[in-house]
Formats: sequence, C-alpha cells, structure tokens
Amino acid sequence: MGEILRGLDRERVSTLRAEGRFFWADVVAGERTRDELAEVLGIPDHALRPLLEFGPQAHRSRKFHVDGEHVVFLFSCFAGSTAVEVHVMVSGDYVLTVHSEALSLPDVLEIESPQGRSEQYLIFAVLEAMLVSHFERLSDVDDQLEKLLESAVDLRANGLHNQTLREITSDLTRLRHQVAPLRGTFGRVSHEIGRVQGLESDSERYFDYVGDQINRLVEAIDAAADSVTRLIDLRLNETTYWLTVVATVFLPLTFVTGFFGMNFGWMVRHIGSPLAFFLLGVGSCVVGVIATLLAVRRRSPVEPEPGRHG
Repeated sequence: MGEILRGLDRERVSTLRAEGRFFWADVVAGERTRDELAEVLGIPDHALRPLLEFGPQAHRSRKFHVDGEHVVFLFSCFAGSTAVEVHVMVSGDYVLTVHSEALSLPDVLEIESPQGRSEQYLIFAVLEAMLVSHFERLSDVDDQLEKLLESAVDLRANGLHNQTLREITSDLTRLRHQVAPLRGTFGRVSHEIGRVQGLESDSERYFDYVGDQINRLVEAIDAAADSVTRLIDLRLNETTYWLTVVATVFLPLTFVTGFFGMNFGWMVRHIGSPLAFFLLGVGSCVVGVIATLLAVRRRSPVEPEPGRHG
C-alpha cells in the first residue's frame, strides 16, 4: 500500500511524486492550508474551493468537484463520539483528506493493508476505515439500547429515563445525518474516481463495496431507531398502566366517601363513637383499596418470573 503522510512535507511529497509512488496525505485545515496545498501539491483554485469549504453554511453540493484530474467529495468519520467532516480529494498521484478537527486520521483509523495493492485499493482502504468508525459508533449505541431493553422488561429495574432516550436519539440522528446523504451521491463519486487521469486501474469493484456498506449502515441506523421507538412505546405503556392503577385505586375510595357523605338517617344515628367511625369510615376505605390492589395484581399484564417475589 502507498505511503501515509501526516501533514504536508514538501520534500517527501516531491520525492514520492518523482518516483511515481501513490500516497495518502492527511491535513488539518488552517489559515495557510490553501497556500500550502497550492504550492506543495499544485491544486488549482477551482478544486481548492470545495476542498476547504467547511461548516454547515455551505451546502453539500458545493463540496463536490470533478475536473478530470481531481475528484473532491464529502465524507465523514467518528473519532470516539466526535463526528468529523472529512473532505476527500482523489488524483492520479495521491488521495488527500482534509478536516478541521485537530487530529490525525491515520492514527484514528489505524489502517493496515498488505503490500503490493493497487492505488485504488488505498483509496478504498481509507473510505472503508471511515465507514468502520461509523459502525463502531453505532455498536456503542446498540449496546446502550440492549441494556435499556433489558431494563425495560425487568420488573424490579428502574424505569426508562427520558434523558437517556434523548441522548440515544440524538446519537442516531447525528449518525444518519452523517451517512444518509452519502448514499445518494457516492454512486457518482465511485464512477468519477474510475475516470481520474493517471490513476492506476483495477479490476476489483472496491467502490461498489463501499456503496453497499453505506446502504447497510443506513439500514442498521434505521433499525436502531425502530428499537428506540419500541422503548418509547414501552415507557408510554408503563406510564398508562400505572395511571390506570392509581385511577382504579381511587375508584372505590370515591364511591365510599360519596356513600358516607349522603348522611343517611340510620348512619347519623348509629355512628356516634370514634370506634364506629373508624370501622365504617376508614375501615371500608382500607378494605376497598386492598381488594382493588389484589385484583390489579392478579390481572397484571406481565407475569413475574418463577422464584421472584415483589
């Protein structure tokens, strides 16, 4: 596989290009990046504009460029939980990644590959490693979801927390925001990469595989979002259940208090002592509540596990 450069080393770049060796250069965008790229790699202005167009104010369509010698497109990866917007340039001599985050993509992605592979394979390895970082981030979210699902079906566990659900939903939304747009544009990107002048041809369909991986990733994110929806439904059902229990408990209390509030003559004549008051007034309320709780417990929609008492 080609050599990996962390930053732009003018002498090393000149040596590699003179020897006709394909390489990957990773650059952190800064104030002098435009001048350095123009001087060291000879990138024209019309390709530098989309390459260095960062931020949400720039539409995604402005971050794509094709001129026969260069292909510039938007990609992304995750460094831990941090989403990194990466601009990729492919030419016949190198693949260049530019990002605004102060990190080294070669160190984050940890790409390893056998020697003797083609130039297109290096491009594929970089893109695939970035996609793998998305899968790893999604795996972390799936682990959280699995724990929440186990907690949701455990009668002794604490209820689901809205904050946790909001955090997971935010992570999935961010993941989908990073990946889903790639599904619509990568087909053209893969076609244009194969037409770059000076880029070594390869019979392997590397970029079709990357496109398939993008589709699988979007489907996996949507599946995780469906799991979150089921968790929210469980929480709503749990809330509805306990509201029903409370309403059911207060139903006999309302009846008893209403009955004794009618002031029947017999009642007024016979309830003349504290004992009679407690037996008929308070005692009937307690009996009503106990009977309701026993009925609710016997008709609980979830059967407790054998050997578990609560």
